[in-house]
Amino acid sequence: MAQINLLLSIYQNVVNNFKQNHMRKFNLLLGIFICAIILSCSSDDSNDNQQEENATIFGEWKLTSKLMGGNSIQLEECEQGEGVIFLESFVANFIIVDEIGTEPDIVQEGFENCDFRYATYDFVLDQNNETLYRIVEGEGNVEGVDDSITTFEIEVLTSQNLRIKSIAQSNTGSIEDVEMNSVDIPTNEQFTLIYTR
Repeated sequence: MAQINLLLSIYQNVVNNFKQNHMRKFNLLLGIFICAIILSCSSDDSNDNQQEENATIFGEWKLTSKLMGGNSIQLEECEQGEGVIFLESFVANFIIVDEIGTEPDIVQEGFENCDFRYATYDFVLDQNNETLYRIVEGEGNVEGVDDSITTFEIEVLTSQNLRIKSIAQSNTGSIEDVEMNSVDIPTNEQFTLIYTR
């Protein structure tokens, strides 16, 4: 009987030590797993809008693709030569296919057989370079008084890539009250422009 009690005692010590060691390992692994989830979630949040430090929107950008409601729009041959020049005077010269015969013509390298023109707009950037407001002065609800303002979310801004998506429209008032007067653009009608340098 003494041997059985001794074996039972040894068995209980081994089981208790085994449980304690495994519980410590389990708790350690659980803690590591929770930390990994928290760190991966916080890094995902910071990549929603890809902003490269010191990247600037100013300069010339070449259009690479367009999306409507997240779906790709096939670019016609001449549309592949479109682009935009954001000037530091906060004027945006969108280089678009000239369908109305405006003079003077703009020549785009590689697209000499196409007719382009500037569509010129004022623009404003928010302080974090996350939002761009394109302003068409005097073309809102009350012509000559109200501005037409499209709000674009800057989804990507790096030294080589720019992606902007229209998210809201205002046809009442001016840039000072754009937040109050803007109406969200339905997701399936949001227009995305993707550029590269």
